[in-house]
Amino acid sequence: MTVVSRDRLKQQCRGISAGIFAAPLAALGASVAALARWEAGLVHFDVMDGVFVPQMTGGPGFVAALDAGLLRDVHLMVADPAAQVDAFADAGADIITVHAEAATAGQALATIRTAEARLGRPILSGLAVMPGTPLDDLAPLLAAGPDLLLVLALDPRNKVPADLDAAGARLARLREMTAASAPILAIDGGVTAKTIATAAACRPDIVVSGSAIFAAAAPEAAFRQLAEAWAAASAPGNGARHAG
Repeated sequence: MTVVSRDRLKQQCRGISAGIFAAPLAALGASVAALARWEAGLVHFDVMDGVFVPQMTGGPGFVAALDAGLLRDVHLMVADPAAQVDAFADAGADIITVHAEAATAGQALATIRTAEARLGRPILSGLAVMPGTPLDDLAPLLAAGPDLLLVLALDPRNKVPADLDAAGARLARLREMTAASAPILAIDGGVTAKTIATAAACRPDIVVSGSAIFAAAAPEAAFRQLAEAWAAASAPGNGARHAG
């Protein structure tokens, strides 16, 4: 039953995953509620520990509190993801993505499966990869069968601008490498109204965007512009591959 439920969850993971920590800190709850009104499907939590990446953001308490019926998409940009998986699973995460570059990535992927069984609900396991990490190095982690692969267009550990063309090429390569298991494919970094066409052209199942939505003068219009551009690129006849 859990496997069927996970497949159903995977089918729902499509569209724009809105990075909630780009919203005003005092208005996080209102911003998540707004996403629900806009009929968004996913809310993205960039969890940063100040060690793996220099920035710091909120922990599992935020994930638990910001529940508006959306899929909670947690991206652990932390040095020891295996030590944090259970807390985020208990907080209600639907997707937990860990970084291939983290020392405990393999253990973390296994812990997500253990948490899923313990809680009796599907939790998707994700694997994120930084721009500079060779894709061939991912083979041992891909063998664990992650449900989602997240390609970053920029590395938050440096100030190099996002390169969505390069990220798109890497996503296409991962699509080939994982054709048998067909994981959800996601792209993150530098996605704005000006670059959404480039991000959507590589046919990801999910596009992550935060500041382009919540720092816009009209956040709802910004969200809808991104969502419509993704939907147009993903429409039948454009070669889009549906997750699941």
